[in-house]
Amino acid sequence: MPKFFKVLFGVFSFIGGMALAVNTALQASGAQTHQWWNDLFPYLIGTSAGAAFVAKFTAQKRGNIPGFEDENGEQGGTVLDKDDF
Repeated sequence: MPKFFKVLFGVFSFIGGMALAVNTALQASGAQTHQWWNDLFPYLIGTSAGAAFVAKFTAQKRGNIPGFEDENGEQGGTVLDKDDF
């Protein structure tokens, strides 16, 4: 996975994890949530899902994508480089 996406995935995973923890605590305590939290919560969780999607499809694969050899002759590339994913 490219380093840029690793950083993004870490940040968005933290945000999504914190949002999930806060929402779980609010529901467990029976607290009445504000409307802004109800509107924002799905987007906070969605950022983590989007980051996971990007991380999955930009992960470096070795040995199973013909035609993507590096300078050492090893095969690599991403899953998006294949025609039949």
